[in-house]
Amino acid sequence: MKILLSNDDGVYAPGIVLLANDLASRGHSVTVVAPDRARSGAGHSITTDHSLFLLNLSLRREACFGYDEAVNVFLCGGTPADCVMAGLALAEPEPELVLSGVNSGPNLGCDVYYSGTVAAAREGYFENRRSVALSLNLSRSREAHYESALATVAALLDYPDVFFGSDERPACLNVNIPNLPLSEIRGFRTTFAGRRRYENRIQPCVTPSGKDWFRVTGTPVEYEELEGSDVRAVNEGFVALTFLQHDTTDYRRNETIDSGAIQKIKLR
Repeated sequence: MKILLSNDDGVYAPGIVLLANDLASRGHSVTVVAPDRARSGAGHSITTDHSLFLLNLSLRREACFGYDEAVNVFLCGGTPADCVMAGLALAEPEPELVLSGVNSGPNLGCDVYYSGTVAAAREGYFENRRSVALSLNLSRSREAHYESALATVAALLDYPDVFFGSDERPACLNVNIPNLPLSEIRGFRTTFAGRRRYENRIQPCVTPSGKDWFRVTGTPVEYEELEGSDVRAVNEGFVALTFLQHDTTDYRRNETIDSGAIQKIKLR
């Protein structure tokens, strides 16, 4: 299978290197187009105010730290969405699948709006490609079980009709993998995107020169662990599969609003 692979942690992040090499070892044709630095939280931003660079690192194998020789690697100066746009236009125009990850942290619930990992997959979906965002529910205090993420991807590719259906319609699948040994993963669940709230989003800090600045950060304080949500599935040891789409319309609100009253309102 021809695969375009990107991420938001940067081209040399362990998750993308391990995934690219594993896919190549399984006989897939892998082209990596990833950011030159970490772009976590970039969301679906794109670069329009300056030109971008795209470097083929495979022309200088010594620059491809950790990548197998079978992997074609490009370094991009843009956001994750930029990377996929450039990849489809210049590096791998006809991939059968766009993959993004493996992200070093979860992308659950509302995080899909902030996530560069999800944005890279969504950009592929916008271009009518089957696309998958992959996130490992890492925390700083625990060992990273990337083997569970790699096994998850292998299953997705071994059984595409099961996970995507037999038709050729594009799909955008957000996958969150518990950070557990492979033997402790309980299987797959299809889920909906739950909610995730944070506290202390703005943290004041002082620079060495004495200037007052702030950081956008925060810690999750409450999950809505509703039955069927991605949050509950991951917390219970299941791989959460959440299909996303471009239409974010709240149809219930559309239907309950009084359109007759709206039509009578005059602007003045």
